Amino acid sequence: MDGMTNAEWDAFLETLAQLVEAVAKDGKEAAEIIRDKKTK
Repeated sequence: MDGMTNAEWDAFLETLAQLVEAVAKDGKEAAEIIRDKKTK
């Protein structure tokens, strides 16, 4: 199984950070946003 490159990982983390910044009102909500993005 191939993993993500560093560039892909950085882009993913930046996208996630921007989502959390735009939506989350506190740490708990930020954690929920991140957990909702985990694979099932």
